[in-house]
Amino acid sequence: MKAEDANGHLPLHYSLIPASSATKVASAGNDDTANGGGGTGSDEILVWRDRAQVISALTSAAQEESRAFLSRVDLIFDKDNMPQTALYQAVRIIPDDFSSSPGPTVEFVRSVHEAYPAMATIGPSDELGDRPLSLLYRRFSRQFDLSEKFFPGDNSRPEVVSHRQRYKASAMNTWRIINLLLRPSAPAGTSSTEFKMVHSAVQVDCPPDLLRYIIETKTAQVLEPEPGTGRLALHCAAAAMPSKDRDGNAVAVPAYLSKFIVDELLYAAPEAASTPDGDGKLPLHLAFDCGKSWIGGGIKSLVDADPGALEKIDLDQYPDIRKAMSFSSQLPSSPSDVSEDEKESLGNGGKKTIKKEEHHDAVMLVQKSDANMRDIVSCMWASEEDGAVQMLGCLAISRRAKELPSEPNPKLVAIAANALSSVVNAMKNHPNEPSIQEKACECLLALSPADGQEEISFAASGAVASIVAAMQSHVSDPIVQKEACAALRSIVKFGGKERATIVASVSGLQALLNSLLSHPDDATVQREACLAMETIVSHKDDANLPSLSSLQIAPLLQLAAETHPAECKESAEAILQRLDQAAPENDDDEDT
Repeated sequence: MKAEDANGHLPLHYSLIPASSATKVASAGNDDTANGGGGTGSDEILVWRDRAQVISALTSAAQEESRAFLSRVDLIFDKDNMPQTALYQAVRIIPDDFSSSPGPTVEFVRSVHEAYPAMATIGPSDELGDRPLSLLYRRFSRQFDLSEKFFPGDNSRPEVVSHRQRYKASAMNTWRIINLLLRPSAPAGTSSTEFKMVHSAVQVDCPPDLLRYIIETKTAQVLEPEPGTGRLALHCAAAAMPSKDRDGNAVAVPAYLSKFIVDELLYAAPEAASTPDGDGKLPLHLAFDCGKSWIGGGIKSLVDADPGALEKIDLDQYPDIRKAMSFSSQLPSSPSDVSEDEKESLGNGGKKTIKKEEHHDAVMLVQKSDANMRDIVSCMWASEEDGAVQMLGCLAISRRAKELPSEPNPKLVAIAANALSSVVNAMKNHPNEPSIQEKACECLLALSPADGQEEISFAASGAVASIVAAMQSHVSDPIVQKEACAALRSIVKFGGKERATIVASVSGLQALLNSLLSHPDDATVQREACLAMETIVSHKDDANLPSLSSLQIAPLLQLAAETHPAECKESAEAILQRLDQAAPENDDDEDT
């Protein structure tokens, strides 16, 4: 139980390695059919219950050694993957669990989690380190997306209904695991009704998209007091401190995560800012007490929501916050409000002549060449209404991705795992800003090789739909069209027939035709549109594409080939040949 082998591994290490490829995690929906793609059979699923029992036995027999192993952030289970934690590996290797009741995969992850619960939101020290909750929410999104999938023909037929039920069950099992990881350790006998998912999620390094989903689906909890403390979710967020590693050191959290959490809670229930907890403290007081920063920590958001709370705080006890406030454009400029030290540093008689806009720090952060990727992503979520932050954030992510080979590789997958949802969010929040749509499409093009890896899905995330929406909203913008066409081509290239089907289902083919029609003189747009269409049409025999006729699109393709032969002739001819091959061999219907 305690002995290490020649490779320095405990028996516990091998309990987290799949026995065969059949038990590895399913792909991100790139090979799903109405008959139920992905996942494993019922016999294989039951293996995970046996694994859970093995892990429980090992951790009980060697508790100290097991805790040391489970607390590590540098474990290597696969030479092709980056260092990770044991809990992340446990989440990574489980298949889609179609069990209707809490499935064996839930028991398997529970066996690892309960042996050392502190690792739920801790990942590798590397800035690109993925987290268990992030991986789980991507899995949940993919499974939920597949549970609502539509197929050609009658969608009430048994095989389609079975497919949807299976993936709904798998999504529910994934949600149970998310619930498990967010549920804090509690003494035996504690009522399960006392657990409030919102209160727990706002106190940890929870992925922004998951946190938003939790708040939106459990809005009532936002104003429910926590048993014992009387704290609302906003109090919990304001008082939250970083998790600690096994050495007792605080684990770094994304720079703007606290602001995002506070803003989300204030949007759901602004009155929470002026509600005292069981000890009579307002959220602002708790935020000051735990040392949160002025903007990134959410203090400014709390002040904006309840300015009167600031009058109850002695700012002399918090010189850093007072100094930050002295540069805020929303505070009075009376010299009497400035300390002597601040007057000396400000000059001009102590008048606050420097105006520091709220988004200034965020804009500066996303432009730094050495900025931490998780900081950039949190900054984009916390400043989602700021167009400059969104555009520069997409540019920064794209730049990082382009530094890597344009093929699936661990670092590119890690960047996509961290950043994909923030890029899609930027597109959804700024549909009328061509510069943001352009940079976002460019970013998605660079990230597209990661589609289908580690639960990353350009379908479930809304990336494909957002690209097509950008094309439809900015038909006259050649740069948006070029980048969007290139992104669609690359997504289908790496995603195959399933991604071709998704592109077609959101009117992607029509968007490509509109691109050809609207920019006949732009060689780059014509080239990218033809290449994208060629890639999609290459899957005509095995993808669900709308009926296409060479007669419908031939004029546009012929014009592209004649006007820009070097760029378009080869791909245009390939598309027409492919469509002609698929056309009916007789013309009997034409005589009727």
